[in-house]
Amino acid sequence: MPKARRDTRGVLTGRLGQLHDGPRRWWRSRTARFRKGVRTALLLLLSTLASLAIGVSTATASSPLGPHEAEWSVTLDSTLTVDLGPLGSVVLDSPAGLLGVEVVVGEIPGEPDPDAVSPDTLGQALSSDGAAYVALVAHPELTIERGLRALADDALRRAGLVESVLLSLVTVGRLAGPRPPRRSPRRLPRNAKVLAFASAAAVAIAVVVPAVRSGPQPGARLEVLAGTPVQDARLSGRVADIVQAYGPRVSAFLEENTAFYTAAEQNLRVAWQASAAVDGAVDVTAVDGAVDEDAVAEAFRAASARGTTPMAVATPEIAPLPTATPEARPTAAPTTPVTGSWAVDQGETTTAVLSTDLHCNLDVIAFTGVLDELAGADIHMDDGDLTMTGSQPESICVDALSNAVPAGVARVATIGNHDSESTAERLRAQGWTVTDGTVREVAGLNVLGDVDPDRTSASGTVPRGSEDAAGLGARLAEVSCQAEQAGNRADVVLIHQPYTFDPLIADGCTPLLLAGHVHQERGVTTTDGGKLAVTQLVSGAGKGGTSIGEVTDDAYLHLLSFNADGDLLAWRTVTLHPDASVTVGAWEAVPAAQEADDQAAQKTDDTVEQNTEAAHGGDSAAD
Repeated sequence: MPKARRDTRGVLTGRLGQLHDGPRRWWRSRTARFRKGVRTALLLLLSTLASLAIGVSTATASSPLGPHEAEWSVTLDSTLTVDLGPLGSVVLDSPAGLLGVEVVVGEIPGEPDPDAVSPDTLGQALSSDGAAYVALVAHPELTIERGLRALADDALRRAGLVESVLLSLVTVGRLAGPRPPRRSPRRLPRNAKVLAFASAAAVAIAVVVPAVRSGPQPGARLEVLAGTPVQDARLSGRVADIVQAYGPRVSAFLEENTAFYTAAEQNLRVAWQASAAVDGAVDVTAVDGAVDEDAVAEAFRAASARGTTPMAVATPEIAPLPTATPEARPTAAPTTPVTGSWAVDQGETTTAVLSTDLHCNLDVIAFTGVLDELAGADIHMDDGDLTMTGSQPESICVDALSNAVPAGVARVATIGNHDSESTAERLRAQGWTVTDGTVREVAGLNVLGDVDPDRTSASGTVPRGSEDAAGLGARLAEVSCQAEQAGNRADVVLIHQPYTFDPLIADGCTPLLLAGHVHQERGVTTTDGGKLAVTQLVSGAGKGGTSIGEVTDDAYLHLLSFNADGDLLAWRTVTLHPDASVTVGAWEAVPAAQEADDQAAQKTDDTVEQNTEAAHGGDSAAD
């Protein structure tokens, strides 16, 4: 080889060596701490990415689907596949984007005591199952959201485990002994190489292949589901036959149900706006999205004449209705107490929305959230019987209420006889304060309550323990008086059954008692108690008025206004009627204590009704 060519080749080789040695020389010139930190960061980054990939792609979880138990798992086919076994399957576009989800439907849980099952209880259970199916079809997003959350939790758990294993292996390798000399690369035996390659291949096959394997998408879209939330679903097998046969009825039901609650929400907003125009001085009813303005103006003039409107106290910032005349406004001081939104400083009051006996009507639950929004509620109080039987799949009822209540609104709930410990756990997990026999502070109010002493399921009503309603009331009365003596007065007792009231009234340490359960709207009364006047509000909806679908009887919600000391200043009722009209009631004053004869008569009526209900086995799971 000519000398010139050898020289040129030597120069190029030298320069390439310099380029190769530059980064290495720079790296070696760094401090040991710097190099260790960089290696550690890279190790953590790579191991975390690998762990998350493995955790997400292998995630599985148990989450109910309607009344069924179901197993959820992640796939990579971008579809949501619900495997119904011999009945066929349902396929939707995946809510998780590129990742797919497979749901294998299992059995419907039976009663814990098979000997207690009878034709009657089976019919009640099947009715509850049917309601769960309708809720699933009407609001599938709630079930899907819950399943995805369960998969995400499992993916994080798996990723954490994989990360731990990887970091442990690195640690073991570092502790295995010193590295070989720098210029002596590690040499693994051939058998070890073969084993390592085979292990890696086995892991890849076990993890990747099942995730990417997908078959043809079965089934077809059915015209009978057009316009429903599942119109894009592909159905196959027996479920397709059932839907094809009964789909028109289901579609008609969903259309009527949607139209009813769309009208109800519109009527609520219209009635609320009209009520605000007269500052809640009179009842306002909206029908078909309109208010009878002449009737509202006439009622407003009558209230003005009685001296119970803001005009009676000449509040300058409140403008009169266009139809009101100056002659209609009295100039003399009012002879009755003025109450309501104009009588209190809105910046220093606490507004609570009270719901009770919702019985998992997802649309009425959404309706309560609209009221929270319009009222600017500080607290949402749920007084029990949020579910039908308290079954674990019915935690969707809790999800619906949690989603309906606007963000930032404090939440407190008590457990009714139709609710269960599963209901309570779900409420707590979603940020609700659940009454537990102690005084709990919620958005500035001290709330006392506890779990209902009875438990109603498809099998009937039985005591939860040895304590009855009167015993529960006596225990809460003792707790309330101890709290009052300690300077931590309970402002409100939130309890499901009004039959707990007598001991609480007798001791008189809590000024306000709230209950539902009786499926009647009894309004507000006040009784002289042991230490102070005790106000009681019993609310609810007529029986049958809170099942799935349109309400069949008046359903009631209440607004309560409290001052900074936790005293009730005013209250009003919002009523959803069976024709979808809505009445926003006037703000009412807290009544004075009843006369002794009135108290005795009310107590007698309560006793008669309690005995009547007991004779019929209490309110049933079908309420």
